[in-house]
Order: sequence, then structure tokens, then C-alpha cells
Amino acid sequence: MVDQKPRFRVNADGTLTHTGGPAPTVSVDSLGAYNQGFAPAINTVFDGDKFPGGFGPTQIQFVDYWTLRERSSQLFNDNLYAKGLIRRLVTNEINTGLTPEASPDERVLGLPLGSLAEWTDLVESRYALWADDATLCDFHHQQTLAELQQTSRREALIEGDALIVMHHSQRTQLPMIELVPGRNVMTPIGGSDRPNNGNVIEYGVEMDANRRVVAHWVRQDDGTSKRVPAWGSRSGRRVSWLVYGTERRHGAVRGEPLLSTVLQSLKEIDRYRDSAQRKAVVNSILAMFIEKNNDKPGTLPMQGGAVRRDTVGVADSNVPDRKLDILQYHPGMVVQELQQGERPVAFQGGTDVDFGAFEEAIVQSIAWANQIPPEILRLAFSNNYSASQAAINEFKIYLNMVWGLIGSTFCQPIYKNWLLSETLLGRIEAPGLLDAWRDGMRQDIVGAWTAADWYGTIKPSTDMVKAVRASRELLAEGLTTRAREARITTGTKYGKNVQRLTRENEQLQNALAPLLTMQEQASAAGNASAVNAIEDKIAEIMGDVRDG
Repeated sequence: MVDQKPRFRVNADGTLTHTGGPAPTVSVDSLGAYNQGFAPAINTVFDGDKFPGGFGPTQIQFVDYWTLRERSSQLFNDNLYAKGLIRRLVTNEINTGLTPEASPDERVLGLPLGSLAEWTDLVESRYALWADDATLCDFHHQQTLAELQQTSRREALIEGDALIVMHHSQRTQLPMIELVPGRNVMTPIGGSDRPNNGNVIEYGVEMDANRRVVAHWVRQDDGTSKRVPAWGSRSGRRVSWLVYGTERRHGAVRGEPLLSTVLQSLKEIDRYRDSAQRKAVVNSILAMFIEKNNDKPGTLPMQGGAVRRDTVGVADSNVPDRKLDILQYHPGMVVQELQQGERPVAFQGGTDVDFGAFEEAIVQSIAWANQIPPEILRLAFSNNYSASQAAINEFKIYLNMVWGLIGSTFCQPIYKNWLLSETLLGRIEAPGLLDAWRDGMRQDIVGAWTAADWYGTIKPSTDMVKAVRASRELLAEGLTTRAREARITTGTKYGKNVQRLTRENEQLQNALAPLLTMQEQASAAGNASAVNAIEDKIAEIMGDVRDG
């Protein structure tokens, strides 16, 4: 047999010499252009295509805020996936409400470090009293400030944004908050989108020539529009502003609903779920069917029905209709008699076995798009400790970002306005705050007095013992502070913990005073057994019972 493979010899200079066998044949045209030096340059345009038409048609998109809001609201009302996603986010982000930790900058204010510790406790206590009273903080006297946070966040996620309007109560001289749904903020119908002052109105937001927001237009129940200024003309205080559920592209004045990118996916997965559920219900009733081998009238299956009507044999009014209605029967029904040539055959249909995997894939993609670990979105924790802790830590990164966003956009303007009102009323002393507020060159003093950090409900560790040990080692190495560890571990303020522990220890010491007196008396009398019994009792009360 002749060897048909071409053979080559490697020369000393690295070239190849054909020594035998058929030479390889390749079409010269298929090799393309060839150049011993550099390949010839080709002018082209990079537009994202790896080959012509690879990306597909390019869409020039215009946001239809009205349709997105209506579809998102519809999904939240009747789609369990949409409702679960929004509720899970609001529960984790807001929970019982974001609370402030007043942190005035003592260096900027020229005060000794630590001199405002009691001032911060007073401010936080008074702010909590105001925020927890719906008749003080809510314009409609219905919700506490924490509940307003929940409502505004939920509406912003569903509709894209929500309008916050700050009123000033004549009764208390303190701010009151009104929440306006984003759908009510719109350009006046039938009016010009460019007011007489040269401003422009886009989607209900009025802006000046520098695109600075100066007012919001709110649709009233009677069809008229009301202009709500963004800032007070004389006081300079914040009056109205929009809070957003998701990030905005630069230049956009309105927010898009969180569900905008997954509207169709959520709609279709919900349809699939309903279809699989309906199939399972029907299949559970159809336990078996009758197979006919002879061309004869079938057996009358019990009685009643309306699914199928057939007159058997002749057209006689005395012959009953053959009909079967599944809804009239209970699961497990039995046919008593069968015609010749009929036999029962088990119905093999069942539920859609692929639905679970398909649903999980869709839910995971939705969780990934919204920066939520799938375990937290589905409330299904089946992994080991390390994997679960990694998911919680990843979600904490998201929560810290959202807390900062909600704190700066919703909570901080309200807190700042409240602190100014309390200072004007003389209930809180903040030297230089009011003078600096009226002086545009001293806004650093205003910022130093009104600075605050905002925290939500801390997600507890899955293993608190390990978390406490880690905190203790970090403290020993000087890598953290007790204030920070108290905040991230238990969601409490270290300074207040120390104050409360001091008071509790004093109360405990007073409660143990009679036992300590009895111990001294027993010791003086030489009654060792009584001394030991009293020591055991003290240890039991202190929560430190000795072993054995």
C-alpha cells in the first residue's frame, strides 16, 4: 500500500523540504491576501458587531413612563413574583425604619472632641419622639416616619419615583411630611411645557436654564395642576423633591420602575405557573379513562355533565345525552359497569416536571439583576455556613449602599429641616447654626451641625459566637472600634449601651445588697456553708453559676 501522506525534512535553517508523497493541494484564492511584511490596513467602523448584522437592529429608545408605571402597578397587584420581590426589598432595606446616629463634626465647629456626646443623645431622643407620632410627622396624620419610609420606598420601586412634600405645621412649628405618588407628578394637560419665566417642564418637573429643579407639578383630584416649589422662596428650606427606586441615567428627570426590565419575564413565568397548576388539578381528577376496542356505544359514565354532549345511536328524545362534567365528581370515582370492548386505562398525565428548574432559573436571573442573593429572595437557605454567610455579606454590601442612598435622599433633608425648627424653638442648642444657615459662605457649619449617619435593621450573623470572637480580636488589634462593632453586630449605639449598662449594674448592685450583708454576717460567724450558699445564689443571679 502506497503511503499517501506528504513527508517533509526540517533543514538546518528551519525551513521544510518536501521529500516524498503527494504534495498538499490548497486553492490559492482561499488563502486571501498574503504579505511577507505587514498585512494591509483595512478601514472599518467599530459598532459592536463581530460580523455584519451580528448585533441586530439598533433601537433608539424613548422611555414611556406612563406605560411602565401602569404595567408595574398591575404586576405588583396580581403577580406573586413581582409582589415578593418588592416586599423582600422593602423588608430588608427599611424594615422598622432607618434611624439616625447624630455625628456633628466637632473639629469643624471648633469644639473639644467628645464634648457633644450628650447633645447627640438629646437630639436622637427628641427626633425619635417626633418621628414615632403620626400626628406630628405625617401631613395626613396616618403614618409614623418609619411607615412613611416604607411607603415611599415601595411606591418608588413600583412606579419609579415618589414626591416628598415638606409642610410646616402652624400648631407645632415643626415639619410635616406629605407623600405624593409619582403618577400624580405630570406636566399640566393643555398647558404650555414652557412657563413664562423661561423654565421648561419635563414629565411634571420644572427646571431652569441650567436644568436645576425649581418646582414639581402635581395633578389634583379635580383635574387641575398645582405647582409645588422645590425650595422656599424666603426660608431657603427644601420643600419638595423626588425619591427614586433605582438609579437614573444622566439627564433623566424621572425614575423607571424596578420591574421595568423584567415585566415580560415576570408575566410569562406567572402564566406558566398558572398553567402548570391548572394542569395538575385537572390531572388529579382524571384518574383513568375508558379505552374502546369495539364499535359500540360507550358506557354512560355515572350521570350529569357538560364537557361533551353526544346523542348515542338514534335521535330519540327519550335517550339521555351522554355527557361528563369533571366539576360534578370527586377524585377517585369508579365506573360500575362497562360495555363489551371497553377497559379502564390509567391516565398517565401529571404535573410539569420541568417547571421547578425553569422557575428557579428565572428567579435567579431576576435576583442577579437586582443585586439580591437568590437565597434571600427565595427565603431558601439550604447551603452550608460559609455559603450562607457569603450570601448575607454580599447582601450587606447592597444594603449599606441603599441605606446611604435613602438616608441622603429621604431622611437627611427631613432631619435637617427638623433640627433647624427645633433650634429656632430653643429646644436644642446649636450655637452658630442659625447664623450660618442665613450666610451662604458658612454652609460648612450647617453641615457640621446637621451631619448624621443612617442605619437600618442589622441582619444578625448566622453564628453569633463566631462574630463576637471576631469582633474581640479586631478590637484587640486596634482594627475597629466598639462603636462600630456595636452598630454592625447588634444595631445599637455603644455610648447608649454603656449608659444603660451602668444604670442596670447599679440596680443589680442594689438588689444584691441584702445578700451581700447576709454573706458578711455569715462570714463573721464562721458559717462556711452559709457563705457558700449565698455565693452560689449571687452567682446564679449574675448568670454565672459555677460548674459542680
